[in-house]
Amino acid sequence: MIKGCIFDLDGILANTLIDLGNTTNEVLQKYHLPTHDISKYNLFVGNGVRKLMMRALGEDHLDILEECMEDFYVLYDQHLLDNIQAYPGVNELVDKLYNDGILLSVVTNKPHYNAVKLTEYLFPGKFISIYGNQDIYPVKPHLDSLNLALNDMHLKANECIFAGDSYVDVETAKNGHMSCIGVAWGFRGRKELEAAGADYVVDSALEIAAIIDEYRN
Repeated sequence: MIKGCIFDLDGILANTLIDLGNTTNEVLQKYHLPTHDISKYNLFVGNGVRKLMMRALGEDHLDILEECMEDFYVLYDQHLLDNIQAYPGVNELVDKLYNDGILLSVVTNKPHYNAVKLTEYLFPGKFISIYGNQDIYPVKPHLDSLNLALNDMHLKANECIFAGDSYVDVETAKNGHMSCIGVAWGFRGRKELEAAGADYVVDSALEIAAIIDEYRN
């Protein structure tokens, strides 16, 4: 029986691509490097800030990676909420699950401080725990942050479902022996999720609630 749902954040709960892209481009401009169209960033994100910046810089400029990452952290905190919005139907989904007694957590590769700030801004008081990228554990698909969330929820893996938008989320769920729902509206799209082996791929937020209801009945 499903008693909880763990969500990724970017690309499933919140559309953060514009602010991520704008911040990264601002860093690139500082170093007089070419910027990228915002649409390209859907393939740059998902594995944490280091991978994002490596992809944006390209192999020829990795010598300034550390400096660029430091600049990113400072600038992104300033721009975190500039264009932020929940995806259509997501507020209704979170409210329904919360009111139905489903325990909710976020596990993301977004910097931890940003993840907490953003989640609480969009969904105040709805999530039991929020785990972002921090030095004390590796990024997804490693299981440390997932297991911390399960521990906070007092749930076993088979009592929880994972919902995300990329192959990283599918791998995380599989590594944790947990069913996975992929969302087609996210940064990576249906094909990547199906190729990665997501148990479900949905086109609308409330389909997630319907799947969880099936597990509960």
